[in-house]
Amino acid sequence: MIRADTLERLNPEGVAALRAYGVRRVIDLRTEGEAARFPGPFTGDEIYRLAPLIDRQAERGRNPAAETTLLATYCASVDRNARSIAAGLAAVADAPSGGVVVHCYAGKDRTGMHVALALRAAGVALDEIAADYALTNECLRDLLADELASFPDAAEREEWLEQQSCTAETIVGMLEYVEDRYGSVVGYLTEIGLTDGQIGALRARLLID
Repeated sequence: MIRADTLERLNPEGVAALRAYGVRRVIDLRTEGEAARFPGPFTGDEIYRLAPLIDRQAERGRNPAAETTLLATYCASVDRNARSIAAGLAAVADAPSGGVVVHCYAGKDRTGMHVALALRAAGVALDEIAADYALTNECLRDLLADELASFPDAAEREEWLEQQSCTAETIVGMLEYVEDRYGSVVGYLTEIGLTDGQIGALRARLLID
């Protein structure tokens, strides 16, 4: 399973490399609107699946005042977007044999949550998941630097940086919230509708003997 940002920036060589690597499914967690405005190179291809993580109907009941930190947003999202999270993880479990790319726009929030849940369901340690999540800071450094330069106000820059930063506390805190509320990540996946077979397939995709 490969975590990525938006694939629209891939050039033909990048597309060829992805196929040569053995990828057999691309799962796009962006909204329908994002995918329509910024189609990737696999849109319309048989390997592509659009599985928005954000549930538009559930999003109407969101209370932004209660989500003042990225961790709070993540924790609220695993409950609010449970149905769509289940659909996205089921798409990984049900994918044909081979690599699976999971992406949203930046590859950090929606994709970061999605991949962290899958890794934890497979039994990966929290510190390893946190280290993988934190790699986003390095991978997106140049892109974020360009966007940061567009904020003339120092306070706005600081607030934006806090929302973009990928810290261990954020992803571990989300997983601990899930485990406290549902007993385990597997318990959460069962609660939101994944079958035992799909959970087993998800684990098998990520594990080797």
